[in-house]
Amino acid sequence: MIQLQGVRKSFGDNLVLDGIDLDVALGEVLVIIGPSGSGKSTLLRCVNLLEPIQAGRIVFDGEEITRKGFDVTALRARIGIVFQQFNLFPHLTVMDNLTLAARRIKKLPRTEAEGRARELLRVVGLPEKADQHPHQLSGGQQQRVAIARALMMRPNVVLFDEITSALDPELVGE
Repeated sequence: MIQLQGVRKSFGDNLVLDGIDLDVALGEVLVIIGPSGSGKSTLLRCVNLLEPIQAGRIVFDGEEITRKGFDVTALRARIGIVFQQFNLFPHLTVMDNLTLAARRIKKLPRTEAEGRARELLRVVGLPEKADQHPHQLSGGQQQRVAIARALMMRPNVVLFDEITSALDPELVGE
């Protein structure tokens, strides 16, 4: 499903990823462990094309996504990402954070998007938080909203950056 072939990424003179080769099959769970600053977050950002690579190729579902002219917007609907800082829009409610991309990118009607969002909020244990803003939530609650937001697009793959960083210890298993 995801292949990285000779991926190289640097920021100026700082080489972060050097010749990364990786194959992840459909349904496989892969955990990347390493010290702070070792390129884990950068690797995820490259897979979702949030960071350009300097060399190599990234293939998703049999299609080279690093080629010129590739539809990045369509890719991001198929590869969800939950950021370490969650990146929720502070001026939007939880409901609006969840439904924005589904309405704009997938053109879902508001009622359908809100129905799906309510179901996902129930799944992550936050059905009562739909009308709150991110600053009114704990870190663990913000992270669960970010997970629900990623799942709203029904992606083929979800990338998690520091997935357990803000979750309550008893919720990590969920």
